[in-house]
Amino acid sequence: MKIGLRWFGHSTWMVNAGGSRILIDPFFNQNPSSPVKASEIKPHFILISHGHFDHMADAAEIANRSQCPVYCNYEIAQWLGRKHGVTNTIGMNIGGKARASFGELQMVAAVHSSGLPDGEYGGLAGGFVLRLGGTNDTHNLYYTGDTAVFGDMAHLARQGIDTMILPIGDLFTMGPEDSIHAIQLIKPKQVVPCHYNTWPPIAQDAQLWAESVRSETSSVPLVMNPGEQIEI
Repeated sequence: MKIGLRWFGHSTWMVNAGGSRILIDPFFNQNPSSPVKASEIKPHFILISHGHFDHMADAAEIANRSQCPVYCNYEIAQWLGRKHGVTNTIGMNIGGKARASFGELQMVAAVHSSGLPDGEYGGLAGGFVLRLGGTNDTHNLYYTGDTAVFGDMAHLARQGIDTMILPIGDLFTMGPEDSIHAIQLIKPKQVVPCHYNTWPPIAQDAQLWAESVRSETSSVPLVMNPGEQIEI
């Protein structure tokens, strides 16, 4: 299966797998690094890692227009329905799995907060492992969400992660140094950075980070520009 990965800046991604468009953490209209607006996006699935505005600001509008399922934690699912009339939500919790046309997704732990944009409780923050494809042709993609590094990440290494997407911006998430530790725990074949350079407080040198990945881990770093799509 050919898998396309497009970055819209910050932590917003589109995964194209087997004809399915999977949108992760939709943040377009207020995202200064996004080259497109929310109105241009039509996914088949939406995934939300946690409740902060910079990960779900455009989720309701896109979901209501596209009528696609939204996978998120239970509290966010209830909030989207109650406050924004989103009807097609799949409320999950940490460790839970769900089947979809592209394969399987699992919500996994993240060490982070998850308050919703209006101040309501947003449940537990998480990440997602996507098992894209069939039994004999599976690509395991791990989107960490806005996590700090934590030792239990090593558990996911047993699943054989092909591509890992992780934050390097520091201040609100892990920074470049801790991201190296996370990569060493997970041992992905390739790793892609995000959640950096959106605003000055999370400015980072991604090329310098890539040099550290090459020298300190066995993973291949893939540094992307906002709007760029690659095949993974």
